[in-house]
Amino acid sequence: MSFSLPRTLAAWQTPAFADTFKEEMSGVDLSELPLLGLMQYGSAVVGHPKFMILGTTANSETLQIRTGVFFQSVLAGCNCSDDPTAPDTNNEYGELELMVDRASASTRVHSN
Repeated sequence: MSFSLPRTLAAWQTPAFADTFKEEMSGVDLSELPLLGLMQYGSAVVGHPKFMILGTTANSETLQIRTGVFFQSVLAGCNCSDDPTAPDTNNEYGELELMVDRASASTRVHSN
C-alpha cells in the first residue's frame, strides 16, 4: 500500500504539521489503509477514519509517523432484506506506522 503525503512532508517541524497530516489523511482512499486488519468487531469500514499522531521520528531518508486511527465498522451481511433497522456501528481503534519518503513524499503504511 502506497500513497503520497506531500503537504504533510512540507509541514514537518512546523506548527501546522498535525493539522496538515489529519487533513491530508482524510483524503486518502480507504483501500490504501489496512483497516480490515485492525478491526475487532465488524467486517466492513463505514465512514472515514480520524487520525491522532502518537509520535514521529525522522532520519535523512524517511519521516516515520505513528498514528492512532479511530473508525467505525459494521458487521456486513447480517441483516435481512426486509429488516427496517439500520445496522449497528462499532467503534474501532488501531495503530498504524507511516513511512514517508523525504525525497518523494511516497508513503508506505503498516499496521501495528
